[in-house]
Amino acid sequence: MDLNEYWQENKRFVLSVLGGCIVFLIVNQVVDSAIGDDLRAQRRTRTSVEKKLKDPRFGAQDLARARSQYSSLIAAQEELAKSVGYPTRPEFQLDPQKGSAGGQYFSIGSNVREDLLRRAGARNIRVAQDLGLPALAPTREDELARHLDALDLLERVINLGIEERVERIEKIDIKLDPGLRGRHGVGTVEKTRVSMKLVGNSGPVMRLIAATQDKSRGRSILIEELEVLPERTKKDQVRADITFIASRLHAPKKDEN
Repeated sequence: MDLNEYWQENKRFVLSVLGGCIVFLIVNQVVDSAIGDDLRAQRRTRTSVEKKLKDPRFGAQDLARARSQYSSLIAAQEELAKSVGYPTRPEFQLDPQKGSAGGQYFSIGSNVREDLLRRAGARNIRVAQDLGLPALAPTREDELARHLDALDLLERVINLGIEERVERIEKIDIKLDPGLRGRHGVGTVEKTRVSMKLVGNSGPVMRLIAATQDKSRGRSILIEELEVLPERTKKDQVRADITFIASRLHAPKKDEN
């Protein structure tokens, strides 16, 4: 079969193939002129990134330095926890080995109240009879534990008041962190607020406040609010409205995302 005969028999097919090749070349040129530069740039970027990924960016020294920094951060966090968290004494903590939480709370509260009121009365110092504790004991164990934190703080402050002979310690109010029952929780720092009014001569009142910050008398107690004003009924006395904090430090929640 010669070419002329093949052409006559397959002319339509050959023209279709030739047309397709021409169209392909035209489209390829159009695409190359439109996005060819971007495509080549992206390929160069990919090649560069692949090369960088093959080479290690951090060595043994970097790892050792990161570990050292991590250890320093852990130590700093522990030190911060000691400074922020209120150190409730063992005798004010619930012990699973000593029976029900409610029974322990009632026993500790009764003993502390009786002792403080007796010693305050012996020095003619007026102290709020209920110590700010709720008339009906909480039923949740975590709330019982927080009220015992507050009672520990109160026992320390009132003891200082008795020692310094502050005339009156009244209007005691305990407020648990609202996040304890909230949907979002208490956060990193949980705050139990213990508010009270101190009334007496300025010397004893100010010495009591200073003593709560004196580390030689035990861990200092965080103060959130303090206002000292002249007492209205007696010009030689002052009134200090003060709010202390018994705080608990919690580990931050990990981001689930």
